[in-house]
Amino acid sequence: MRVPVAVKVGAFALFVMGTYTYYANSIPQIQSKPPAELSLEGGNVTPAQLVKAGEETFKTKGTCEICHRIGQKGTRAPDLAGIGSRAGKVKAGQSAKAYIIESLLQPGAHLVEGYPNIMPQVDKPPIALNRSEVWALTAFLESLGGTVDVKLDDIPKTVGAGAAGGGATAELKLPGDAKAGEAIFTGKGGCIACHKAGKIGASPVGPDLSQIAKIQTPDYLMRKILDPAGAGTVAGFPKGVMPPMFGQTLTAKDYMDLVAFLMTLK
Repeated sequence: MRVPVAVKVGAFALFVMGTYTYYANSIPQIQSKPPAELSLEGGNVTPAQLVKAGEETFKTKGTCEICHRIGQKGTRAPDLAGIGSRAGKVKAGQSAKAYIIESLLQPGAHLVEGYPNIMPQVDKPPIALNRSEVWALTAFLESLGGTVDVKLDDIPKTVGAGAAGGGATAELKLPGDAKAGEAIFTGKGGCIACHKAGKIGASPVGPDLSQIAKIQTPDYLMRKILDPAGAGTVAGFPKGVMPPMFGQTLTAKDYMDLVAFLMTLK
């Protein structure tokens, strides 16, 4: 009796598959484990690990580099080179770590001449660092020319209560229409004449707004549009360059749409 070719081919294929399966299952399996998570609040962390974690926070979630530089001037905020040593000399009786912590949690308490009060509290939205992250960030800033001696107990227990565990902060829903706001930005508002916003615009007359929603709150943006001078002038840009008349030229809807658009710039 002749066996059809299709049956032969099928039998051969099953034999090959079975052979490979046998050899695959006979190979010892190596269990894959995710890397151990660095537990900052568990106490099992060295100063070097703390500084490394703080540097990562500085460059990522903390969004510090949007405004600050280390060893470079001419940005929106003060140069942080040597802050670890300078911080202890600003206010008599206040240690470097105390100055740095207060500057992170209450930025308006220590304004540097020439820079407006535009920095948000790092443990509140939009940044919303948790207690461990504030601890690590403080250690990193101390390391810039100073001695790292900050302890977790130096960070108030109330810090980052709304961002416990580093979870994402609930996104604020604004009543405006972001798409319509983009049209205001490029048209009626004339913002594009001075500002860049992502792929839109390229003018260096005013600050680049491409990541403004990462570092500022809707409240600040609302005040800045209606009262530019009262909200402070960003370092490196001339005073009075932003027109103060938007409260008269924009309707209430235009205004809310524009803010909604700006809050999408992340």
